[in-house]
Amino acid sequence: MILSVDAKNAALQGIADRLNVGTNSVLSLYVGATLAAEFALTNPSEASIANAVMVFKIPPRVLAVSSGVLTDAKILDASGALIATLDVATEITLDKSQVYQGGFVSITSLQIGI
Repeated sequence: MILSVDAKNAALQGIADRLNVGTNSVLSLYVGATLAAEFALTNPSEASIANAVMVFKIPPRVLAVSSGVLTDAKILDASGALIATLDVATEITLDKSQVYQGGFVSITSLQIGI
C-alpha cells in the first residue's frame, strides 16, 4: 500500500488527537532498557503536521534520573498506552547524546514521519 501525503497527514493527525486527550502525554528517553528522562508533552502536542511529518512543540527541560548514552524513546498517551517507539539518533535532537543523573536534558527537535 502506498499512501498519499494527505492520507499520511490524516494518520499523523489521528496520532496527535490521541496525544491531546486528557492530561499530558509523555515522552520517555532510555539508555538501553533503563529510563533516563521523562518529558510531559504539551497539549496540544503538535506544532505542525505537513508533508507527512508531525513536528512537536518542545517541552521544557527535565532532570535525568540515570546516566548513559540515550538509545531510544517511547511516546505514551495520557492513559499510558504506547503510541510510538523512536530512535533517539534519527528522530529526536537533544542538546547532548549522553546524560548524567541529576543533569538537565533538553530536546531541541522532535518529529515523526510516515
